[in-house]
Amino acid sequence: MARVITGLDIGSSHIRGLVVSESKEGKLAVISAFRQAGAGVRKGVVTDPDDFINVMRELIIDLGKISRQAPHNIFVNFQSEHIKARVSRGIAAVARADREIQEDDVLRVNQASQAVKLPSNFVILHNIVREYIVDDVGDIKNPVGMVGSRLEASTLLIEAFGPQIDTLVRCIEKAGGGVSGIIFNPLAASRAVLSKRQKDLGTILIDFGFGATSFVVYEEGKVMYTKSIPIGSGYLTNDVAIGLKTSIDVAEKLKLTYGFAFSRDVSRRDMIKLSEFDPGNKNEITKRFLSEIIEVRLAELLELINNELKSLGRNAQLPGGVIIVGGGAKLAGLNELIRHDLRLAVQTGFPSLEFFEIINPTNRDLIDDPEFATALGLVLWGREESNPTKSGGFIKNFLKNLMP
Repeated sequence: MARVITGLDIGSSHIRGLVVSESKEGKLAVISAFRQAGAGVRKGVVTDPDDFINVMRELIIDLGKISRQAPHNIFVNFQSEHIKARVSRGIAAVARADREIQEDDVLRVNQASQAVKLPSNFVILHNIVREYIVDDVGDIKNPVGMVGSRLEASTLLIEAFGPQIDTLVRCIEKAGGGVSGIIFNPLAASRAVLSKRQKDLGTILIDFGFGATSFVVYEEGKVMYTKSIPIGSGYLTNDVAIGLKTSIDVAEKLKLTYGFAFSRDVSRRDMIKLSEFDPGNKNEITKRFLSEIIEVRLAELLELINNELKSLGRNAQLPGGVIIVGGGAKLAGLNELIRHDLRLAVQTGFPSLEFFEIINPTNRDLIDDPEFATALGLVLWGREESNPTKSGGFIKNFLKNLMP
């Protein structure tokens, strides 16, 4: 029986999902793609379990109608402002007398890199190998079969606040689903969007979500750094509502229809009649004023990202530039603002569909979109988990470690 994989990108306003069937040749046949309203999530974190479970329960029932396997092999994203990333190093002596490095040596050195003191209630979500070093010679991707006395691993530990992950998984399980993997949001998105060349050159991928923005920096094929910032496109809507003294619904429509991120490219003469969205409001504003409201918040966000790049010594120093994904990536003028503020080349990132078989054109139109980057990345991540039983065991052990 073909293995069915479900990827669920759970955001603060919407859930984007993809159900695929894996063939023996490794191709992923798209069974279903969907986008629906979410609830109970704020800034990427479950804040109202009851609301979230209610939404997930209906979704799990729908997944069961698509495939009996679909609800029980779910790969889900996670992001939170409490995510921490740090470089770690593990060292192990090569076990064999002939000094040939084996898989067991790699496993031991990877485990050694996780032997760090964690903050209270934090767990290791990912341990990403940056490079292996054999007898002080580094930049090795796979040391198995090489000869040496000492093996080292340089890894990036991504640490998450355990109770937040615990809540996410338990809610999905209470709704009738089964979680096989949890992936930090920008890592999943980069899996679907970034090419090997972009990762080698040095690139930052920014995922503009509704409640939060996350990013990951690659250089020489390695993950340099990653973080989540609790500012998303929903904040732009709130700012417009406050600035224009209008409702959230009207503000969202204004943002989507006339919003532009780079105000200097907008004429002061172009006017917007607010009655177009709110019949009771007879006021008029300039498109430039609306753009200025939006730009202020985005400039704040980009400054935070640029400060992180400065701490890495990579501000304006990434030849691969900026790749933007997520629902907020489609805001007009965003590329121009990022190019100006970060002083880097910018392009909108569309997920690569080379690994997918898509028969239904409706599904193709839906997933060939920057906001589906994370969902596609999740199923690609799931495909690489060759043993679903092992994945399920990992989650059980992971949750066990969260218990007091």
